[in-house]
Amino acid sequence: MRNVRQMRCIIAIGRPLGEVIKMRIESSTLNCKAKEYLAFYDRLILIRKCEKMAGSEVTSRTNVLLVRQGRLGSGNGVLLTYNESVTAPEHKQLYCDIQLFGPFGIIENPTKSSSSGSQTCRVFINAPPSRRIKIQALSMFNATSTHSTYVLIRDVDTLKTTMFKGHQLFLWISSGSRAEVEFHGEYQQIKGTFQAEYSFANS
Repeated sequence: MRNVRQMRCIIAIGRPLGEVIKMRIESSTLNCKAKEYLAFYDRLILIRKCEKMAGSEVTSRTNVLLVRQGRLGSGNGVLLTYNESVTAPEHKQLYCDIQLFGPFGIIENPTKSSSSGSQTCRVFINAPPSRRIKIQALSMFNATSTHSTYVLIRDVDTLKTTMFKGHQLFLWISSGSRAEVEFHGEYQQIKGTFQAEYSFANS
C-alpha cells in the first residue's frame, strides 16, 4: 500500500470459512505525528496501529479481513504480506454457515444438522470495499408462527440489523460492503423456503 494516490485506501482479503488470515507488516513510512495510521477490521476486532509496526503481525478471528490505510504525505505507506491458516477442525465450515464473494447470485436458506446444537444458520456476503450489497427477496416462508420464524439481515459496517417476518417480499441495500443473513425457526429445518437474489452496487 505504498505510493497509492488515495489518502484513504482500503483492501479486503477473503478466505473460505474455517480459515483465518495472518498478516505481517514488513515496513512502514507512515507519519504517526501527523496521525497517519493503519487499521485492521473483521467482524470481531478493530486494531489501529502506527508506532513500531515493522515486523509486527495481526491474525484475524474470522475469514475476512479489511485493511485501511490513512495517510497525508505523498509516498508514505506500508508493505504487507499475508497468508491463510486453517483453524481448529471443530470450527471448519461452521456447521451450516455459507460464505458468498461473487458479484451476484442466489441466496437460499441453509439448514442445520442435528449435531449443530443451538447454532444459527447464516449466509455471509462480502463485496469489494467500494461496493454495496443489494438483496431482493424472491420467496419467503409463510410460517405457522412468525414469532419464531424470521430472517435477520445485519449491515456489518453500521452494526444495524433488520428483521423480516411472514411472506412479504423486500428489497434491502447495505450501507457498506459486508452483510450477514441469519435464519431462525422453521427456516433452519426446511431448505429452499427462503430465496433471494443478491448483487453488488456502486456505493
